[in-house]
Amino acid sequence: MSRGRNEDKETPAAKVQSAIETLLTHPDPLSRRDAAIALGEIHDDSAIVALAHALHDPAKDVRAAAGAALASIGHTAIGALNEALADGDWVVRYRAAEALGAIRDERSVSALIKALGDRRDHVRYIAARGLGNLGERRAIGPLSAALADENEFVRRAVKGALASLG
Repeated sequence: MSRGRNEDKETPAAKVQSAIETLLTHPDPLSRRDAAIALGEIHDDSAIVALAHALHDPAKDVRAAAGAALASIGHTAIGALNEALADGDWVVRYRAAEALGAIRDERSVSALIKALGDRRDHVRYIAARGLGNLGERRAIGPLSAALADENEFVRRAVKGALASLG
């Protein structure tokens, strides 16, 4: 019972640091995932670097939660997500593009347009979806060019994005 009282007295900064430590070091992927979710709910900019690092986590659920948390933090995470779009690992680029599309900030448009040319179809697909979410008309030209993509699912995402843009 005293443990609950101590947790209640924990400062918000201490909660963030505890969640960051769990996210980066805990051996259990469910604990790391839960830490990423908690950081997304807290919306603290001090977690951005750790969450961006967690996009490299070996567990898919942790990567997904880290991306969602970065999207939840919002526009202050755009710089870190833009950097992640240049990562050598396609799963990191995928989650970064997904988060940028979810943030719905016009500063993400150029990065997502560039991601339409990614060598991995998964990244191109999620970039097209993100551009559709953003509603930026300047994406119409690049999306139109992506209608010729070799991958059927990318083409479908492009068509959906173009439809949402009118």
